[in-house]
Amino acid sequence: MPVESKGGRRALARIAALFALAIALASCAGNLGSAPPKLVLLAPFEGQYREIGYNALYALQMAFADAGPEGLQFLAVDDGGSAESAVARVKALNLDPAVAAIIALGPHAASPAAQQANNRPMILVGSWGQGRADPNSLYAASAILAEERENGDQLMLDPTRDSREDLRFFSSGSIADADFRGRYRDSNPDAPAPNHLATLTYDLARMALAALEGDIKIADAVYSGINGEIRFEDGIWKNAPLNRFRYADGQLALESD
Repeated sequence: MPVESKGGRRALARIAALFALAIALASCAGNLGSAPPKLVLLAPFEGQYREIGYNALYALQMAFADAGPEGLQFLAVDDGGSAESAVARVKALNLDPAVAAIIALGPHAASPAAQQANNRPMILVGSWGQGRADPNSLYAASAILAEERENGDQLMLDPTRDSREDLRFFSSGSIADADFRGRYRDSNPDAPAPNHLATLTYDLARMALAALEGDIKIADAVYSGINGEIRFEDGIWKNAPLNRFRYADGQLALESD
């Protein structure tokens, strides 16, 4: 794996360097026909949503470590903090023929413009206030969240709130169990506590890696993991769970009916 983060800024520096390298390599696209396929993480690593990016980063690293894929690479790319910069990142990635699929988190990476700029399979992890906007997009969240677009994961880091207390939102991700949390934190001493999207990123990464190794379209793959069975129907996670979460005493908790 080309990303081995040891801390927030050091990880971001590596991410920036790797993306610059990816752009340089993409300029030599004619020589990349035999390059190992890349699974790309496009997410925020600075600003309001940086928690999302780092949760996904360590979860994806753990998925690579557990799957042990041969001949596959991992590249993490910062979304740049806006929909416009995310579009620019996606267009640059389009130039690299080794990019096999993109896992996208956050409102910028999952924006309709970024989806439409992409020409590879793009797995949207979570609900970010916008639905599926391109045939290449795979919406890894409940169809209800895709339709409502108001009560999903984007509320988790709502900038209009002074605190998260009494915040309630819906997601198709699930809270990590003790084993996942332990392995996740052991993977890097600087890793944050995994949130509900960490388990979902892990599952989608394992699904994508298995599909790429088996030369199967991700849209046609089926994977059973922490969050149950994941399969896509018309680009949306079929029978995806709809979990209600809340913050209590500063901790994320699953709220029962």
